[in-house]
Amino acid sequence: MTRRDLIMKDISVGQRGIEVGPWFNPLAPKREGYNCLSMDVFDTETLRSRANADPHITAQQLMDIEDVDLVGSSIAIGDLIEARGGSGTFDYIVSSHNFEHLPNPIRFLNGCASALKPGGMLRMAIPDHRICFDYFRPITRLSDWIQSFYTDQHRPSLANVFEGRAVFAHYLDGGRTRYDFFPTTPAETVRCDIQLAEEWDFWASRVRAHGSASGFGEDEYVDAHCSVFTPASFELLVRDCGFLGLTRFAVAEVASQGYEFHASLQPVTDTNDLRPEDYATIRTGLLHRIRNEEAENSGAFQKCRQSLEDTQAELRRLKLLYGVT
Repeated sequence: MTRRDLIMKDISVGQRGIEVGPWFNPLAPKREGYNCLSMDVFDTETLRSRANADPHITAQQLMDIEDVDLVGSSIAIGDLIEARGGSGTFDYIVSSHNFEHLPNPIRFLNGCASALKPGGMLRMAIPDHRICFDYFRPITRLSDWIQSFYTDQHRPSLANVFEGRAVFAHYLDGGRTRYDFFPTTPAETVRCDIQLAEEWDFWASRVRAHGSASGFGEDEYVDAHCSVFTPASFELLVRDCGFLGLTRFAVAEVASQGYEFHASLQPVTDTNDLRPEDYATIRTGLLHRIRNEEAENSGAFQKCRQSLEDTQAELRRLKLLYGVT
């Protein structure tokens, strides 16, 4: 199955859907018959103008940009759908590499839940921070999500921007600097060459210029990854929010797929379903999985794995040499 097939599995062309931020690579394009609204913070004309000015975007990719039906921030998806009278009428919402940019994930999840009909599904592809430039960043905490929700954060904070820039990672492939990580990228090749003092100066100068901790003008938006995850840490965040009554999504599936993971979430009608009696046991299991996932890409783990593979290869050689089956 292709990546697109995996994300769109069990979604049919005739179902009613929303795709968040498809840019020039829509998963459910109207040209193929999908009954899907396209959502973006920019309108169609602006998107195509920005793409036309980008030398890395091909003519074909420019043509693949969908007409935008919903213009606005994705954290306001619930409000935009409600304004169209469409709450509770959509079969699916799909999003690829958008969720990590959201300054207020809880508000987005609640908006999606209100837009979906019973039995609907939110499908997302999300980068695994161990296999991208967020390699050195700590995973996002539940308190980060709650804080952004209660302060109604509507754009990345200076802290989000600083955190992403201060440990921005790349790796050395021979003499070449690369930013497209792989699960097998050797840990010892990963580097962070950012000038920390310059990033601190950016933060401090913005605070001084605007006379407030926000550091941004009223209409200014600086993009950043506001959240970073491993598959288990994402699942824990969603389950915790459901348990606390902050959202009403159940986790249907979270599956690793190379440099990313795919998540399927389904809104529930009875939030008691999100508070199982054995939740402490479920939660402890996820916390252990997070620890194990974070260790998998460490240099120490890679050395142990290589040592084991070498030992197994030597054992196979000796068995062949001495005729042992």
